[in-house]
This record gives sequence, structure tokens and C-alpha cells, in this order.
Amino acid sequence: MNRHNPIGSGTPRSFLSTWTGLRRLLGGFSELIFPQVCLVCESTSKAPLCASCADGFSRITSPVCEKCGKPCERPVADCRECRGKHLHFTLARSGGAYTGSLKSAIHSLKYKNGKRLAAYLSRFVDDEAGRLMEAVDAIAFVPLSKLKEAERGYNQSGLLARHLARRYNKPLYTKLAKVKNIPEQHRLGFAQRGDNVKGAFRAFGKVPERVLLIDDVYTTGSTASECASALKQRGAAVVYVLTVARTPLDVSRGDRRRAVVDSCKCR
Repeated sequence: MNRHNPIGSGTPRSFLSTWTGLRRLLGGFSELIFPQVCLVCESTSKAPLCASCADGFSRITSPVCEKCGKPCERPVADCRECRGKHLHFTLARSGGAYTGSLKSAIHSLKYKNGKRLAAYLSRFVDDEAGRLMEAVDAIAFVPLSKLKEAERGYNQSGLLARHLARRYNKPLYTKLAKVKNIPEQHRLGFAQRGDNVKGAFRAFGKVPERVLLIDDVYTTGSTASECASALKQRGAAVVYVLTVARTPLDVSRGDRRRAVVDSCKCR
């Protein structure tokens, strides 16, 4: 049986035409009974992301910290969040703040099978991606553990990376792996995250010299830094990081640093 023709390759053309028409008719009925909705707000929408939710994305604009991309009142080489840290990536940039409809969109992408949102979210970071693409040889992405990817059915960062690689005609490096089972970062306090990811990633084969690493959310930079370290151990000289969003730090959890959406008077 042909996988593109579930009825069989020997079926008469007239029957195939009838079958195709029936499938289209049933598809139309399903849209009447179950109309398409925005995967973020669940309002009726012809697209997976409605215009209202897309317009609500909180975009990060300059000036930002030249190292980690945190918004600041003026450009600085490093800010209070990344100063003193040994971050293995060259620089990091994010499309927007992990709040509101952007947070909901990423949550839907990761946890609600919202794979169709990957194309929209990859375009949301096009401004930053366009600035970085000429300086890189390939695109990589933060891997999930084999168990987590099997449970989810896909890697959301991998989906984002594939859309960007196709759009910018860049090769995709897929041999960065998570080799250590660790607690999920979002379940830990900020101070614990760096130690949690130590040795968790490994690159295999030859890594291109200049790599753009894609992830969905930047919080402390620990995961991105450890991935960059693994890439450099296998040949990368420069690793840039690009995420869809950057997490505003939760003051209620005892973090003393300013949220990303607040002004930062870095010196």
C-alpha cells in the first residue's frame, strides 16, 4: 500500500477522485463542527496564532547588554546578570519578554502539541536572526533528553531551528545531545541551575566553526552556556545564542535581580 494513497496504488483514477473529494468534504465538515482556533487564546482564527495575540508579544529592543542581551538603559559590555559568570557563548539575544501572550504561545508550543506555532515564533525573531546569520556557518539547537523528546513527540527548539535553517539556507547541526538525566531547569532556583547542567550535553562529530544555537527561552544562560561549551569542545570557535523569549525574573521566588522588562542601570 502506498503511504500517500491509503486506498491502494491499483485503485481506478475515478475512484481516487471520489475519495479525494470525500476527504475534502469531511475536512470542511470538521471545520464547521470544530472551527480553527488560535492556539494561544483559543478564539476563532484561520491561523494557529491570531493577530491579537501576535500583536501582544512584548518585543525586546535596544539598548541591551552586549553579552547576554538583557535590556539596559544604555549599551554595556556586560550587565549585572552576566558579569562575573564564565559564559561560554559569545553573545545571546532574545526576541521578547517571556510574559503575556508570548509566554502562552511558547507554553502551547511545548506542552499542548502546538507545533504549528513554531513557524510563527521563528519569524518573531527574524530581526535578531538576520543580524546573526551572516556571521555563522550552521544552526544548532538545545537538545532534550531522549525520554523527554519521546514523551513530547518533538523538540520545540529543534522545530524553531529547522524553520530558521530553511529560511536562511543554513545547514542544521543535529549532533548536540543531552547525555545526562537532570532535574528540569524550571523546577530549580536560579542559583542551582548552573551546577545542574554541568556535563549534561555533548557534541558529536565535527562541529562547524561558527554556530548559532537556538532555544525557546533564556533564563540564567546556564543551559546555553553549557551547550556552547560542548560545541566548542568539538571544534566551534564562536557560538551565538538566539531564543524566542527571555524570562523576567520572579521576585516572589526570592530573586534579587531586576526583571527583564524593568530598566537596568548597569554600570
